[in-house]
Amino acid sequence: MMKLPGVGPKMAYIIESVAFNTTTGIGVDTHMHRMFNQLKWVNNAKTPEQTREQLEGWLPRDYWAEVNVLWVGFGQETQQQKEKALRKAFACSRPVEALGLYKKVGMDIKKEAKRFGLEEEVTRVMCGGDGVSKK
Repeated sequence: MMKLPGVGPKMAYIIESVAFNTTTGIGVDTHMHRMFNQLKWVNNAKTPEQTREQLEGWLPRDYWAEVNVLWVGFGQETQQQKEKALRKAFACSRPVEALGLYKKVGMDIKKEAKRFGLEEEVTRVMCGGDGVSKK
């Protein structure tokens, strides 16, 4: 598949998993590479390929297909669609934990909240509506 123009390892693994229900690897993009280093799921990987190799070394193969789908989307939202990601965090059942995860993967919550006019929502979530910080 990678001989096709524009198809690299990440896309080949994802296509294989979704279209053919076969998973032989984890498709790691630059967002996932950055996040997995920040979460310390890998040990100072320098490239997406190193990240993929390290993940495949410890993550049970049964989870590889889920990683392909879940983390690619999560990475794209937290890096490129920050307002959408913040609004999802506010609406979820555990918004404090969601914002904490966003911080762990490098999102500056206060900066992005200000950028999108969401400061009050962040304050409400972090203080549980009672003015007392949950941190």
